Amino acid sequence: MIKLGSIFFLASILITGHAQPIPVTIESTANGFVLMRNGSLYFIKGAGGDAFPERLKEYGGNSIRTWGTDANTIALLDKAQQLGLTVTMGLWVGHQEHGFDYNNTSAVQAQLEGFRALVKKYKDHPAVLAWGIGNEVELSISASSLNKKVWDAINEIAAMIHQEDGNHPTLTVTAGIDVNKAKDIIQRAPQLDMIGVNSYGGIGDVANTLSAAGWQKPYLITEWGPNGPWEVNKTTWGAALEQNSTDKASLYKSRYENAILGNPSKCMGSYVFLWANKMEETPTWFGLFMPTVAGEETEVVDVMNYEWSGAWPANRAPKINSAVINSKTANQSPVLINDTGNSATISVTDPEGDPLTYEFLFRPESGTAGTSNSPPATISYLPGLIDQQNASSITFHTPPNLQNYRLYIFVRDNHNNVATANIPFRVGLEPLVSADPSIIYPIMDAYARAGSYADEKYGVSDNQRLLTKSDPANESNVRETYLGFAIGSINKGIDKVLLRVFGGNAQDTKTSVLGTRNDTWTENQITWTTKPLPSVQELVSLDTAAIKSNVSAYYEWNVTNFVNQARFDKVNFVTFVLKNISLSDNPTEWQSRETRPNPPALVFTLNGGDIVLGVEEDGTHTSIYPNPFSQSISISNSAKKSIKQITVLSMKGDTLLTRDSDTNTIELAIGNELAKGFYLLRIQWNDGQISYHKLAKE
Repeated sequence: MIKLGSIFFLASILITGHAQPIPVTIESTANGFVLMRNGSLYFIKGAGGDAFPERLKEYGGNSIRTWGTDANTIALLDKAQQLGLTVTMGLWVGHQEHGFDYNNTSAVQAQLEGFRALVKKYKDHPAVLAWGIGNEVELSISASSLNKKVWDAINEIAAMIHQEDGNHPTLTVTAGIDVNKAKDIIQRAPQLDMIGVNSYGGIGDVANTLSAAGWQKPYLITEWGPNGPWEVNKTTWGAALEQNSTDKASLYKSRYENAILGNPSKCMGSYVFLWANKMEETPTWFGLFMPTVAGEETEVVDVMNYEWSGAWPANRAPKINSAVINSKTANQSPVLINDTGNSATISVTDPEGDPLTYEFLFRPESGTAGTSNSPPATISYLPGLIDQQNASSITFHTPPNLQNYRLYIFVRDNHNNVATANIPFRVGLEPLVSADPSIIYPIMDAYARAGSYADEKYGVSDNQRLLTKSDPANESNVRETYLGFAIGSINKGIDKVLLRVFGGNAQDTKTSVLGTRNDTWTENQITWTTKPLPSVQELVSLDTAAIKSNVSAYYEWNVTNFVNQARFDKVNFVTFVLKNISLSDNPTEWQSRETRPNPPALVFTLNGGDIVLGVEEDGTHTSIYPNPFSQSISISNSAKKSIKQITVLSMKGDTLLTRDSDTNTIELAIGNELAKGFYLLRIQWNDGQISYHKLAKE
């Protein structure tokens, strides 16, 4: 039975007139080496990736490089032959990094025999140009740790190919090149006819490095393009800076003319990377095409068209002049400090004056890698951030979390061309300042985790959320949340204070709030080991809230007396600790101050009087607690002065009650004798001084 694939292959042979493999040889001349195909000079104008082969042919390219074989290999070879293209056939050699053991002779032999079958299968196809044995087999392994038997195995594969296929040369492909690596290959893999080097930032040094190592054979540049994310400058927070499509086009042009065409005696050509789209670091870093069905072309495609054919395309991609966020370029590490009113602008020109459309898209930094050509890769972006767009500029509000992001800008003409740029930025919102004097937001918050995580700084690594959890059976599952508030701005009488935090998500769990005046911690440094301990007063339990559902909501804790006493004592900073008092399978999750629009807050109910700070003429401090009170108050002095008499007066000055004393602390149970309202408290001290204070009954 003749299969459909065989029919297609036979049809392609009839169409092209080729029924036999086309011999490819390397010949030495007075000027160096040349690659010959069917007796004619053949300089490789190739592309890595098998997308858009028709365009590759149209734009002057002549070869495709693969990294391995699969079910589509025959169809690819047939298509290449139909278009007059060749294929450097990749054989994916096992990587030590991925667990292949080159001390395992059985595994090495099995790999060799597997490749023998592939060589026999494909060697007679007229589109085959060469065999690429392995791709970056040494990647991620230090020179001292690399099992150099991998080069022995590659040499054996090359020797096998020479036995089975006398028509096509062999090469191996390395991740960059250095002198020692090249010397190892010279010594251990003499059966190779060429070497292929994948090189980006170091492409200009390949020829000199090979020469210094004593390499006496030709070479290919098997991958090349812009500097990789590992080779570029970074923002102040470490985000890699990607060139825009215009700067890339200029770099590709320079590298092709200097590093590839510049050494014709040994360089047999190259495979530009990547003739497809690829999500690596960003959706635009390496791909020459956009991940769309139409395969929109960047300016780099124009450059390759020119370099391969000698002519620019009739319609060229738009050119980028500049792109900024809040007037800052990517090199200036823009940090957004306002929730709203941010702007982004791109300046672009089109060689033919075509009308342009502009697209602005936001994406969190993810580092996700992967290639998808058909269907095009699906890239997710953050919706709803643009407030207004005026062609090449936008105003926008910040993403919801204090994280690192990247703005992508795509500029399109009406000829399937696109210009691309992106700007990394960081959301570093200014501290929340409430316009309402009765609301205070925390100036810092974080959570800490016990057990084996006791030294982790979650205020740095996980600052978008706060967590609480209780699990006595597993100490490492215990988490506590800390919220620090500056309360010095409260200068009015306090009737009530509620701590409000948004979250929950752990039904039937109870969370308590405790208070301390400790101000020695910061959210970027706090760990379970360094969490704040009580200082001025003991850590006291203030209130408990029951989590009612698995849906986030605001929960409240009454912290009135604690805050009132702190203000009476002239304390300007307080810390609240959230702790679960019931077990939960999952942490109770709360929204942090870095997350908008529901940050934690202290919500005050203030009265019309001035807050009682209790400063006496002699500079000592009087504590009146609680104030407001409901039944009783406690009065004491920082210098332990003795109280002679206490008098409560109406705001008009009428005496309502009097108590005598001869101690430095007095407890007054007067709740039933006074109605709700404001009063004056007169204190006569044993040293003859008299002081007045405002008193509130609730």
